[in-house]
Amino acid sequence: MDGNKPCIPPSLNAIKSEYKILCKRHGGPITCGDTFKGINFEHCCRELPRQKFQPTIDSWSSDPVNGIRHWPVMAYAASQYAFRQREFRKYGTESSQAQARELLDEIRKSAYRLSRALARFQEVSARLSDGTAPLAEPHLAWMDEIIAQAMAGQLAPEVNEERLALVHAERMKFLHRLVDVEVAARDVQERLDSKLLRRTRTSENRALGSLVAIAKPIWQSLTGRRPSVNKVAGKRKSDFVTFVQELAKSGGGPEPTFKQVQTAFRVRTPD
Repeated sequence: MDGNKPCIPPSLNAIKSEYKILCKRHGGPITCGDTFKGINFEHCCRELPRQKFQPTIDSWSSDPVNGIRHWPVMAYAASQYAFRQREFRKYGTESSQAQARELLDEIRKSAYRLSRALARFQEVSARLSDGTAPLAEPHLAWMDEIIAQAMAGQLAPEVNEERLALVHAERMKFLHRLVDVEVAARDVQERLDSKLLRRTRTSENRALGSLVAIAKPIWQSLTGRRPSVNKVAGKRKSDFVTFVQELAKSGGGPEPTFKQVQTAFRVRTPD
């Protein structure tokens, strides 16, 4: 308090993030020869602060300033690893050739059954009445028109008498599209290339390949050494493998084994 004036805390907007302080003091992150150019590191640096990577930086870089400027790309690598782990867990097991064929067959059969059922219901609702159930035909016609409106993309709880012609035209387009889907599914079933869907045996850690690929340029920039999974004399594993394991651990794990990193290193992983 200064006299009777209350002490107003500074606005949160005026408080610079750790990443922005890095940019101001040291000129921003090292992007490893444009590998990470154009990436906004603000979010991953907020998610994974510098302290998580400081021991790793101290271990592999002899220049403190040069080392700390690699924190954003290391945070990005670890964050992407954690993100891919979550996504792959949601996916479950990767699709197989058999699953692809099964789904295509289900699409073909479902499109056929749906188009047939819709056409059949329309035909039933348009039959002449024999007088034994005078309210049956109007009720069937009403239900058919509600369904037709949904087929036309105009779902409503009641029939719109003013749009019957438009709904009918859109109904027919929908039925034609179902036939096209059936034909397309049958066609691609016949053209399915088993060789393109065949998968190589990979590690259970399906996010590891991308982490290793991202870690390679970071390692070379941070240490000035080419990444390698060959064991170093007197050590049980390579320095690069240790570096990858540290990044994985910083992102929340799981920490891969030497063999897993070695396998991922030798398999080309798409970006």
